[in-house]
Amino acid sequence: MSLTRKDVHVEITLIEGSVLKGIMVIDRSTRLSDTLNKRDKDFIVLTDYQQTPHMINKRNLIKVVEVEHLEIEE
Repeated sequence: MSLTRKDVHVEITLIEGSVLKGIMVIDRSTRLSDTLNKRDKDFIVLTDYQQTPHMINKRNLIKVVEVEHLEIEE
């Protein structure tokens, strides 16, 4: 566990309709919305539950929802 970063479980909907579920790592002192709104970063990294990393351009996002880990593992 990192003292400066935290895991956030998310469900991401992309513009073409696919839905990705997994973990984003963000700064501990930052909200998820702050991370998504950073203008100096065009991409986010999501690691799905099969441990596959996805680099996603933020322009392809429709919706990002923080969820409980138990909700997303179904």
